[in-house]
Amino acid sequence: MEATLDLKFNKKPIIVSRCGYSGLDGFEVSVINSDIEAFMEKLWNIKDSSTKEPICAPVGLGARDSLRLEAGLCLYGHELDEDISPVEAMLAWTISKRRKEQLGFLGDHLVKKHLQDGFTKKRCGFVGDKIPIREGTELFLKSGEKVGKVTSGTQGPTIKKACGMAYVDVPH
Repeated sequence: MEATLDLKFNKKPIIVSRCGYSGLDGFEVSVINSDIEAFMEKLWNIKDSSTKEPICAPVGLGARDSLRLEAGLCLYGHELDEDISPVEAMLAWTISKRRKEQLGFLGDHLVKKHLQDGFTKKRCGFVGDKIPIREGTELFLKSGEKVGKVTSGTQGPTIKKACGMAYVDVPH
């Protein structure tokens, strides 16, 4: 038996999900734009009955971005786009065996080509010292040969180090 909840705020539907995109345990709440300020004010004013502390705190895209990088999760427009196949993104494991064999999905021609013939670049994660390497930074060998480009980079609050992702030529 499937349970569903009819969740509403100001008599309008809201959606609560737990996709965990940041890699942390929590909830994502979708509220109609015109109600978001009132919803957040109400939510931030809910206190824990024993500690009298707020039960939640706001986080923004910067927090989400740093946590998703620590977790190694891709963001469309950075590590993924219409010109990058899931194979190059090191996500071929997300395509079922049946789909790999039968194809028939958007971008299947590129996936098929990369699975059969290989590919020239792949997504890699990196960890550095304290200074983040930002999106768009080109990566070079000591010899001066360009071998890749950073797609996302920030300071990781949990690991207390710089971290990010890049596409790097396969030999490197």
